[in-house]
Amino acid sequence: FFSYIYLLHLLIMYRHSQQRLASMALLFVFVVFALFTSSSARLNDGLRRRLDELPTSADEKATHTEDSAVASKENQVSLEQQSSPEEPITAQQEPTAEQPPQAEAAQQETSVTEDSAVASKENQVSLEQQSSPEEPITAQQEPTAEQPPQAEAAQQETSVTTSQLQAVASAVEETEGELQMIGILSKLHQDMCSDDWANAPPLPYERCNATGIVNGIPLFGGLTNALKLILLGAIGSFEENRCFFVDESNSKLNPEDENGVKHGFLHKYMEPIGLPLDHPIVVKAQEEYRTKTLVWMESWQDMSARRAAGQYSNIPNLGVTEVEGHNLKRNLIRRLWRPLPKYRKSSCSAMEKTHGLKPGDYMAFSVRRGDKTEEDYSYTPLHLYIIEAEKHLHRFGSYAKNRVVPKIFVATDDCSVLSEFRKMRPTWKFTSECDIEENSKAAGKNGFALADVKDWGEDAEDAHFTKFFTEIYSMTMARVFIGVSYTNISWWVYFLRLFRHSFILLDKPEGEPDSYIYDNW
Repeated sequence: FFSYIYLLHLLIMYRHSQQRLASMALLFVFVVFALFTSSSARLNDGLRRRLDELPTSADEKATHTEDSAVASKENQVSLEQQSSPEEPITAQQEPTAEQPPQAEAAQQETSVTEDSAVASKENQVSLEQQSSPEEPITAQQEPTAEQPPQAEAAQQETSVTTSQLQAVASAVEETEGELQMIGILSKLHQDMCSDDWANAPPLPYERCNATGIVNGIPLFGGLTNALKLILLGAIGSFEENRCFFVDESNSKLNPEDENGVKHGFLHKYMEPIGLPLDHPIVVKAQEEYRTKTLVWMESWQDMSARRAAGQYSNIPNLGVTEVEGHNLKRNLIRRLWRPLPKYRKSSCSAMEKTHGLKPGDYMAFSVRRGDKTEEDYSYTPLHLYIIEAEKHLHRFGSYAKNRVVPKIFVATDDCSVLSEFRKMRPTWKFTSECDIEENSKAAGKNGFALADVKDWGEDAEDAHFTKFFTEIYSMTMARVFIGVSYTNISWWVYFLRLFRHSFILLDKPEGEPDSYIYDNW
């Protein structure tokens, strides 16, 4: 560039005077451009050097901070081990003066659960180790060629520390949920065992249009199937501002006696549902042909009528505004299903005195056999119940502290499964209504079949439903429920429980969560 300027200078000096002025102007332009380019280049180089220095400085600072954090953590762990060599120190070990004994006990259980978070994982896979004996390979097991040994060791140490912290955090979160759940179950047990069926007033069945269409809801199928369809039909009737009654005329639960007389079914075990058949509104509607029979498909095939998860309803008659389907059914189920005091007392007494069950302190298995094969269902293998139960033992303080497996209540229509469970786990304590001598005369204890109800006597029927109500109560109050979806008992228990937590269905599609099934309930 400067050589070119020099040539221009020669032109100015030796060319004739007519071109000298233009040559001088051109020289001036090139000189200005040269100065501007040189200054810009120096400025860009300075900025680039500053930007190049910034990442290096940040990396060094981050590395220094991380090394300091690791060292601090190691010093903290060392000091904690010196002060308490056997038990970890948590922020909840020492209750304040204002802290009640219940909170102190809950905090102790939290500490126990944290201690056992890693140990319980071994029990979770105890029946699955034969099929997968090898340890999983992680991305940090084999360092790359560019990775020095020091980096590999630091990486492994970071991985171990992170997984330990995650395990403790998970245990703390799970324990808080467990304690909350026990409180909810204890309150529910208190309400369902109270004389007045607390916090669940009966539905206002007369709050409807007396001169309009009156719905008749059939008592269809077994008891829990029938109650499910009655609940859905009742919700739909309230939504339409229609009165309704329950039609038991064609129900297999209401067979004829030896004289060909039907005596009804529901009134023997629970308080009235809907308007009675002799209510003036029902009588007049029948006289004027204003009744409509609700077939079960109307309440089940459509997700909105089923009140599935995510479906919202507005029912002014019940004061319901934009309430989600599952919450709606949980709110109304106990207002519709109100067992007679006799069966409330027998169920609560059996839980406490016969089986020694405290709300939230045991597991429950629901095993349904009987006539389900006639509906093209296959029985779920019993060993799957054991495998699933072992995954949840860590939730119980008795197991976390002393490796004592909690009681397992088995609700079943086929009492032969008890001996099979006991052979699989001889040291576990299974309890069931099948073990009660008074239930030896109960009908359907070798597999319930709806078609056999007509052959039951009054005593056998009463023993059957006394056993059945106790099973409903006990499954509802369990901390962990393990069952199958092909029985309506699971549906009923799911909505009696006030939460989705710890409700396991063994027959869900492989790889799918439990909610894959019950979200459609």
